Amino acid sequence: MSLVGARNYTVIGVGGVGGYYGARLAASGLPVRWVARSDVEHLRRHGLQVVSPRGDLRLTDLEVYGSDDHVPPSEVVIVATKTGTNEALAERVVSLVADRGILVVLQNGLEVEAPFAAAAANRPSVRILGAMSFICAHKAADGEVHHLDYEAVTVGAYDPSGTPQGVTDEVASVVADLRGAGLPTEPLEDLWEGRWRKLCWNVPFNGLSVLLDATTAEMVGDPSCREVVVTLMEEVVAAAEAAGHPVAADTVATMLRNTERMTPYAPSMKLDFEARRPLELEAIYRTPIEVAAGVGADMVATRQLHQQLAFLDRRNRS
Repeated sequence: MSLVGARNYTVIGVGGVGGYYGARLAASGLPVRWVARSDVEHLRRHGLQVVSPRGDLRLTDLEVYGSDDHVPPSEVVIVATKTGTNEALAERVVSLVADRGILVVLQNGLEVEAPFAAAAANRPSVRILGAMSFICAHKAADGEVHHLDYEAVTVGAYDPSGTPQGVTDEVASVVADLRGAGLPTEPLEDLWEGRWRKLCWNVPFNGLSVLLDATTAEMVGDPSCREVVVTLMEEVVAAAEAAGHPVAADTVATMLRNTERMTPYAPSMKLDFEARRPLELEAIYRTPIEVAAGVGADMVATRQLHQQLAFLDRRNRS
């Protein structure tokens, strides 16, 4: 049952990320609407099931909308789709945010908030936040999400200038809701630092999982592959510093250690490749490479990995 007076949420994208975090918010008592694509009717009839070591969830009687349906505005809208649809979705998504509401872009990559901020330019009361999930989860079937490990979230305020915004009231309120749902959540003083930090993991593990057809355990456990992973991580760390958003000195060691402890996992890019879906190359590779080049940092290894992935992506979907 929803909490009286609780802020309402709309979650756009009911995949592994949107399905999991939306389900946790709904289970905590917050009103949640859902905007889905292929499995709208299934969700309406059968609800959403989450299988998780934290405890399974079964949500029924969901308020589910298709992409062309009229969706009532919500105080908080979470975008949990793949980044390749951002330009096409931006105007529509912004229209779903209530006045003085919050739009949370829960995606991987750099500058993924920009299309939404541009679409909200004539609505200054709408606040744009960026968020990143550190989670092993995937959509196993229509209306079914499997969560394997980890579930942390980071949230920060977006400004097109790239200037750190500190922990704003909007960031604090969303963090409070996520924590209230039992999710370990970190507010970010500097959203860009958080995004570069997440890229330290995404750049090597997502890309190499496709290139080498390997899980996280295989990549971090093999000495040769681990060396490549470290090279890519260190290159991202250097780019972040050049861009003015340095990450903590122990970032590489911490991420390697966390990956070693992780349940063996196929990253999302590997799952997309196997399903012949477009890879998120723009946000995770091209944009960071270009941003780094603009401040004099040449991401040589990352650029080579991007070129290889672009070839595989084109061939895979041809």
